Amino acid sequence: MIRVFLADEQPVLLAGLRSFFSGTEFLTIGEAANGLDLIQGIGRTYPHLVLVDTNQNSFQGFSESLLNSNGTKQLRWEFKVIEYSASLKSATKSRFLEEVRRIFFRGKRYKSHKINSLTRREMEILGLIVQGLCNKEIARSLDISLDTVKEHIQNILRKTSLSDRTQAALWAVRQEIVSL
Repeated sequence: MIRVFLADEQPVLLAGLRSFFSGTEFLTIGEAANGLDLIQGIGRTYPHLVLVDTNQNSFQGFSESLLNSNGTKQLRWEFKVIEYSASLKSATKSRFLEEVRRIFFRGKRYKSHKINSLTRREMEILGLIVQGLCNKEIARSLDISLDTVKEHIQNILRKTSLSDRTQAALWAVRQEIVSL
């Protein structure tokens, strides 16, 4: 599944976008109606793709707000941003999905079906592993027990057929789930 975060000031458009993605390889994992909620939301959900209308006042400067004062990204994983406009808003469902796929995949096929089997929490933990957090730090960060973290990591390893967390981190970067 390709994890998508949606951003639009208009609730009707958010509902429409959500319905367009229903039953496809895109999973809507969060929505925002303003820039602050967008930044906080993508920081919690680790999306692969962010769909945002930057022509709306609340989202102007969105891309710049992702940078620290030294010009580097403040978020530690990579995701693609599609800034859509009136022409994409007025497209049919099939045309809209075709365009999103074209932009997201850039001619490449999505690489692994194993991603589909990971839960939202497992994806979140995988992102924290890539950031270099140990199990205790992950547990504190997510406010869950150390045993729960260990269980999630075992599930990740089992589902991806990998033998350790280092391999899982490398796999996640290669699959473009997260980046260094």
